Amino acid sequence: MNESETGNNSRVRELAQAAARLGEEFVMAVRTNQIEVVRELLQEGSTASYLFTMFGLALFRLDLRLDEPTEAGKLAPYDLQFEGEVALLELGVLEPVEAEGEQHGHLRRLFGSSLLLNFSQQWQIVEVLPFNSDGTLTPQNQPDKYILEIHHGKSLLPLQIGNLDQTEQAFLNGMQQQTGQFNLEELVNALRLWRYFKSKSKAPLTRKTDSWAGAVEYLITLFDYHEADSKAIARRYKVTNTAVLNRARELAQTLGVTQFDDRYSVHPDPTAHYRRLFGELGVQPERDERIRLAQERERVFDSIEVPPDDDDFFGPT
Repeated sequence: MNESETGNNSRVRELAQAAARLGEEFVMAVRTNQIEVVRELLQEGSTASYLFTMFGLALFRLDLRLDEPTEAGKLAPYDLQFEGEVALLELGVLEPVEAEGEQHGHLRRLFGSSLLLNFSQQWQIVEVLPFNSDGTLTPQNQPDKYILEIHHGKSLLPLQIGNLDQTEQAFLNGMQQQTGQFNLEELVNALRLWRYFKSKSKAPLTRKTDSWAGAVEYLITLFDYHEADSKAIARRYKVTNTAVLNRARELAQTLGVTQFDDRYSVHPDPTAHYRRLFGELGVQPERDERIRLAQERERVFDSIEVPPDDDDFFGPT
């Protein structure tokens, strides 16, 4: 092994150890309700950070399965896959396999979850996934069923009202109350859209909060290709249809949204009907470089680099 290969292997081990330490710290912080520690471990503007803003630690506890009896305080990192600055850290409950009354060195994973990480000076958490790379969630399993219901918007977690402004409270409550209509990813997109708009807007946004909330729901509905009835939305928020459409137009124009916009849409491709609707909002929809980047991100784990020696990964120091 030449000097270059030795250096590369050393760097891989360092990154693996740092990711494992992050995983252990995150699990412990969620388990012991260390809110500020968790906040520091999440990448700003990530899906995980927005979900933390909305639900605090409740969703993370659920996705990590920390309240399941079989977890029993044993959830820990056991594998890492990474390419460049992106990594998937898999967590699991591991137990020795017994055969003929003797314990063997091989380990059996009971269940697990994963942390999607990004590296910028240090690893930070981008998303908490309630499954690992070779596992799936099944409705026949009661804990899995509840996790699926939460993520699909069919069951609700209480919002962290203290983290949300009045407009955010209005549209998140309004969208959640439509059971099964909006999933957690769509709630994240709504919160991201509104906060980015606030950062761009020069006018105060403390008035007409229900009109703004209705406009956010209307746009997210269009992005996700549901049938968007602006009049029905206006009735739910107790505002006029004109107010909802005017606010939606202002949101769309300020943000420069396109029909397909991977910041706010969970679907990959528009249809002619929705191009027309966005045209009526004063936006000229066009596909752009974000589509290509989104497709590249989807393939990020097609080829992976793993630590050269698993023994170096277990038990981070």
